[in-house]
Amino acid sequence: MAASLTRRLAELEGAESALVLASGRAAVACTSLALLRPGDHLLASSVLRPSTRHFFAQELPALGVTVSYVDPRETRGWRRGLQRTTRALFVESPVRLTGRLVDLRPPRTLAHELGIALIVDATEASPINFTPLAHGADVVVHDADRLVGPHGEGAAGVVAGTDGLVEEVRLKMETWGAIPHPDVLRELDRGLATLEVRVHRQNATAQQLAEWAQGQRAIREVEFAGLPGHPDAALVATYFKGPGALLHLQLTAGRVASVVAARASARLSDDGARAARHVITRLTPAGDDARLTVEVGLESADTLIAALDAALTPPVLSAS
Repeated sequence: MAASLTRRLAELEGAESALVLASGRAAVACTSLALLRPGDHLLASSVLRPSTRHFFAQELPALGVTVSYVDPRETRGWRRGLQRTTRALFVESPVRLTGRLVDLRPPRTLAHELGIALIVDATEASPINFTPLAHGADVVVHDADRLVGPHGEGAAGVVAGTDGLVEEVRLKMETWGAIPHPDVLRELDRGLATLEVRVHRQNATAQQLAEWAQGQRAIREVEFAGLPGHPDAALVATYFKGPGALLHLQLTAGRVASVVAARASARLSDDGARAARHVITRLTPAGDDARLTVEVGLESADTLIAALDAALTPPVLSAS
């Protein structure tokens, strides 16, 4: 199964080879260790998921690798951030924390010019929506548990790239004990059979939810790359086959925004967990506002809209 699974993953990414590891964190770590040596420098986007940022800030320096960061919106920042010992560039797109997309052209041009590696974490897109290797990346990594079917459990990570690089990552995986559990490999193998259908469903549902959310008083701003006027609309058209399943909702209920977001999160989780591994919500306070992150799964748009609408109604707002 392992050979068949990795071959299918490689085909999805347009890569020579692919590898499944124990987690997405392991995919990032083992790829970094395969490409970097003591004395090398890694230049990374400043907007990263916390686990990646921790590894870059704490673990790589302990191994003699220096790391610095660049605002990915500043296209010339990549060149300014270069050092004589830079051996790789790292980008997360779409960005988990903000939903924003990163223009790959500046780091891609630089990586090709200097003969260094461009690594892209494309977890939030899935290879159905976004294949970074087709746009000049050298390596793509994923949290593979996002690719598993709706009832799958267990973490996994994927790395895809050239035969030589994937072999180097495999050696690091074995050295550091990041080998995936066989049950997870079976779940992932089954999940790939329905991946395209599921991702298309998520894209459509997220689009419908985002359009509905734009008309709600308690939502100040809807951040979703599929909406007209989104600052990353041009990048979606250039790189992506679908807008993805991640929405960020800025709530405007003042101090009760947290109440609304908490109710919405609870309703979404309660309503959807019975049907599918479905919605991930996260609340981030922001002054008098609150930011609700919704990752759409296989539930219907009506289910999501009803849950959010109930959480945003005046009785909830007046409760505090």
